[in-house]
Amino acid sequence: MQLPQLTRSGMARALTTGVSAWTSHRPTPVLAAAHSLQQKLQFLHRCNGTVGATGEVPRPVQPRAVADVEQGTSSTSVQVGGKLLIQSFIDSSSLLKLSLQLVSATVAGADGRGLKGEEVELEAVIGGDETQLDVTLAWDDALGSPGAVIVRNHSDFPVYLKLLTLPAASSGAGDGDDDDHAAIHFACHGWVYPVGKHPYRLFFTNDACMKENTPGALLGYREDELHELRGEGVLVGDRAFQEWDRVYDYAVYNDLGNPDLRPDLARPVLGGSMEYPYPRRTKTGRPPAHTDPRTEAIAPMDQQIYVPCDERVGAPRYPAPNLPKLGGHFKSFADIYRLVGLDDLGQLAQAKEVINSSSAMLKFPVPQVIAGPGCITNANPRNWRADEEFARQMLAGSNPVCIKRVTKFPLTSDLDRAVYGDQDSKITHGHIQKNIGAMTVQQAVEEGRLFVIDHHDWIMPYLRRINELPGEEEKDEISPRKAYAARTLLFLNDDSTLRPLAIELSSPHPEDDKLGAASTVYVPPDNRDTADENRFTTWDLAKAHATVNDICKNNFVYHWLRAHASMEPLVIATNRQLSVLHPIHKLLKPHFRNTLHANSVSRQIIFGSGDQRNNGDIFRGIHEVAFLPSKYAMEMSSMAYKTWNFTELALPSDLVKRGVAKGDPKSPETLELLIKDYPYAVDGLDIWTAIKKWVADYCAIYYADDNAVISDSELQGWWREVRHQGHGDLRDAAWWPAMDCVADLVEACTTIVWLGSAFHAAVGLGQFLYQGFVPNGPTITSRPMPEVAGAEVTESEFLGSITPRTEAVAYMAVAVKSVMLKAEVYLGQRPDTDRWTSERRAAEALARFRARLEAIADDIGRRNADPALKNRAGTVEVPYTQLTPTTEPMPAVRGIPNSITN
Repeated sequence: MQLPQLTRSGMARALTTGVSAWTSHRPTPVLAAAHSLQQKLQFLHRCNGTVGATGEVPRPVQPRAVADVEQGTSSTSVQVGGKLLIQSFIDSSSLLKLSLQLVSATVAGADGRGLKGEEVELEAVIGGDETQLDVTLAWDDALGSPGAVIVRNHSDFPVYLKLLTLPAASSGAGDGDDDDHAAIHFACHGWVYPVGKHPYRLFFTNDACMKENTPGALLGYREDELHELRGEGVLVGDRAFQEWDRVYDYAVYNDLGNPDLRPDLARPVLGGSMEYPYPRRTKTGRPPAHTDPRTEAIAPMDQQIYVPCDERVGAPRYPAPNLPKLGGHFKSFADIYRLVGLDDLGQLAQAKEVINSSSAMLKFPVPQVIAGPGCITNANPRNWRADEEFARQMLAGSNPVCIKRVTKFPLTSDLDRAVYGDQDSKITHGHIQKNIGAMTVQQAVEEGRLFVIDHHDWIMPYLRRINELPGEEEKDEISPRKAYAARTLLFLNDDSTLRPLAIELSSPHPEDDKLGAASTVYVPPDNRDTADENRFTTWDLAKAHATVNDICKNNFVYHWLRAHASMEPLVIATNRQLSVLHPIHKLLKPHFRNTLHANSVSRQIIFGSGDQRNNGDIFRGIHEVAFLPSKYAMEMSSMAYKTWNFTELALPSDLVKRGVAKGDPKSPETLELLIKDYPYAVDGLDIWTAIKKWVADYCAIYYADDNAVISDSELQGWWREVRHQGHGDLRDAAWWPAMDCVADLVEACTTIVWLGSAFHAAVGLGQFLYQGFVPNGPTITSRPMPEVAGAEVTESEFLGSITPRTEAVAYMAVAVKSVMLKAEVYLGQRPDTDRWTSERRAAEALARFRARLEAIADDIGRRNADPALKNRAGTVEVPYTQLTPTTEPMPAVRGIPNSITN
């Protein structure tokens, strides 16, 4: 089928000329799914039945007939009745005034651009909700087929356009289902501001093609859009970008500090240097700070950070939290239980209210790690203390991506000996031999039975500075720190569970860093009684210190750097280099939803150093307050970026690199896991394989061979910009894919989809489940370890060594948002109103992907119910659902969001 043409009779007829560029080099666009697919492809919402006279197009789930077309003012002109779906965020009913003008895809004017139909006006009174409006557009038979629509907003408020649908009735060739259900969809998904800010917006139909295959009449419009998104020819001058601007551009992370407020709030510029390499962020155009021209002036706390306007859709505004200053540490577990409504024994859940970021009242749910299988009535307030649970969370907790196989013993350090001296591990055979049975340590190494969580080299270079916190000017803002660099050694049991063997805690040599590390090794006590909640030992404190290392590394490296920060330049490059008509843009767009907005909020109130409130109080960035590294955390993530490797972000490659899997990472279905019951890896490989199959099926529609990839100019420009600008500090790395074959394209797109969806869900959405209960997941350690290894510690001493009360509540208030997400779009889904493609094969491939995800969800449910798989739920009885694709209500976390939205 070729492009439909709107005629005065409302019939769609095939064009024999003028569309060869659109049809000869890409699959023929199909504007409606076959009737037999209608139930399976409900998200396309095709018309049900023949064209009628009601002037309506189908709403989601309930298809309706569409309007017939009436004759216009000339012998060749027609009036086309359709539907326009919009969203506004105004507070009261207002008069919307739009004008709409169709653009020809097949008939060009003297400038080479498609001729425009007659401009028509639309007026309607709307409120602050989603609204579907009847529209009547003018068209001329002589203009051939419409390929775009121009919209102008003559109101005094902006409006978000979601979808414009026009009918394309039966061709008269018979009663074929394709003709009966055909329609032309303009997938807008964009803000239209008043004409003084947006002279106009242009939206294309939902067809997909490379630049080289674009109809000549649309090519100029396609290039115009990309020029505008790149900001070419836009004279912004000295002003910052405004909320209506659409410019996507790059900047370094020079917006984290606030030297104009206080010198101690200055922060290093991340990105643009080999000392502090980093991915790029979104440019805002704000002027430099007065006291440091390298730093961008901070935005007022009540002002949102700029992101291109279409990136800010329905995303909540997050004001700087106004949390109570509780002061000091928790004195008892009962104090913590009360935060979530449990009684002094950790039972009888009744939600208690505490102040949240908007000064309203927030109910903290009971964190699952102590909630028990009933999630309220059968709380397990002590089971988290078991050593096997401590180890299990390294496979199925909030950070399941750090564990590595030990291939050489003793463990060694990669830190420069000329700077840091001997930093090799002091764990010896004697520390661990008694806990591995008859097997020798060497046998355990050779047979793949020894594993390690090693954060030593990441934290040691900063440890002396961290332990000197707080500085003189911030003593009322930042609590004291006392930390160690941790290594945790584990043994793989026959039943695939892990047994902690030793924890090594190291400090810089008290006299000089060059003298090496001062280390103490802690081993599990011979007699362990976790039933006595009031009895602790130095082993419990050592586990707390190791956990803080792990949580901080996860937060700033795996969650922030590898997911949030790594994705941002990909979003920017995609919008700058790939037209919305490009098939790869359409493939990746759902996985970019609200990511730039989430990142801008994070830099402003979470990772930034802070600002001054209107009342004069100082607000410090939440993570500088609530996490151990404080002001050094983002700098430490920059050090981790030095070894960042895009190809190793792919799950199979990551598992093989960490030594927890054997085989060819390009064939994930053949990988052999060394830890058979590794929930993150088992479920993750299923999800990865499904994503890769979907991506491969989709790409095969548009790329017949490797030459198609090489000759795609927009694609090549996109990948070049990702490498040389978005991740420009690592542009010369040898591992970058050449993007000269279909395999490179499929692997890269699979990795991007994985990062924005499943990986982020695994490392970013489970914090409250485990860390919402502070003793299980502390983010700060405050006191030195007792001098006597194995000494007993009181409940008050244990709690006095971990996260203080104010910092704990601040962290809980942020982390709980990840389990209270609303209006998410999940993996395999497209928004209900998004007729995202006119290509039937793409829609069918997505349907197959969704079916595979449903089957994976069933498989995960069966694994979670299998008592032989002890790592699936553990002693705390929290089933691993972070990578379950489908959703269910609170308090279980399941469902993989399509994108990074928080």
